[in-house]
Amino acid sequence: MEKDVKMEKVINTISHTLSFIVVFCVTAYLYFSYKGFAYVDGKIVLVEQKAVAAEMNGIATVLPRNIAINASQRYALGSISAPLTMYEYSSLGCPHCADFHLDTEAKLIEEYVNKGLLRIIFVNFPLDKKSMSAAMLSECMTYENYFGFLNELFSRQRFWWMEQGDETLMQYAANYGLSYNEAKACINNDAMAQEIIANRQEALKRLHMEGTPAFYITGADGNEIIYGVRNFAAFKQYLDSRLLRLQ
Repeated sequence: MEKDVKMEKVINTISHTLSFIVVFCVTAYLYFSYKGFAYVDGKIVLVEQKAVAAEMNGIATVLPRNIAINASQRYALGSISAPLTMYEYSSLGCPHCADFHLDTEAKLIEEYVNKGLLRIIFVNFPLDKKSMSAAMLSECMTYENYFGFLNELFSRQRFWWMEQGDETLMQYAANYGLSYNEAKACINNDAMAQEIIANRQEALKRLHMEGTPAFYITGADGNEIIYGVRNFAAFKQYLDSRLLRLQ
């Protein structure tokens, strides 16, 4: 009798746990679907956006020609005379942004930036408080240290993003020339925070962004945007088609 009671308790516990898992999975699926995410190749990726122009060019959405972006270009990579300029909107705490930045972007730099075909401008689009702190520290870097610091943040994302405070971020900043006091002042710089938020609001309003990463690519042939993660092969096909159009 006692064994039967214990067995029944175990069965009930397992049943409740399985029910919770099912409800959680369904809820997560509905939430991510609503936000425009999907499970692709083992990853949750942003695959669609709402309220944007219907015309498409491969993986990119065509935007109006009169769009003007005010994001700073002081940390640009590549020649100012490159036929295409790509604004990389990214949150430093976003895993998919890290995947792109550390893998695909490195290949884009070698294949296009170093050959004078593409200019890349990183734009902070923080999605949470920790990413905002990281973004502010990056904006305090010199040009020489900026890109190394970004790589450090993306490479060590899982170590600093889960922490309560900003101590680890400030330690990383120290490796790239910011003293503790400078880093503290940087994180508390209201004017800088307002600039980052203004860039974010501009992207939300003009580029219809709802997530990261996103890539606004402009040239003499017009303005287009790629929402979500794409691999190098997809980017290469897209960029080659636009460069051909610009010849």
